[in-house]
Amino acid sequence: MNTQHIYEEMSERGLTHSMRSWSEDWLGRAHNFATLHWARPLPPETLLHLRKRLLEAGHPDLAAKLLLVLLGELPVPKSGR
Repeated sequence: MNTQHIYEEMSERGLTHSMRSWSEDWLGRAHNFATLHWARPLPPETLLHLRKRLLEAGHPDLAAKLLLVLLGELPVPKSGR
């Protein structure tokens, strides 16, 4: 699951309105982080930070998905989700 898939799922749920705010508010990274990492997997430390933020914000289902990504248990989507 790459940056694009995670961002799009959160955007569809109305949790973010732009890649800039997602990078800063959810990932704790620079404003252009999502753009630079769009087609790549998020680094493990960034996944852990996002997972923590999702749990704090009351989204345990998405946090569980990220845990599966970290453990290598979630298959990578070929296109879409």
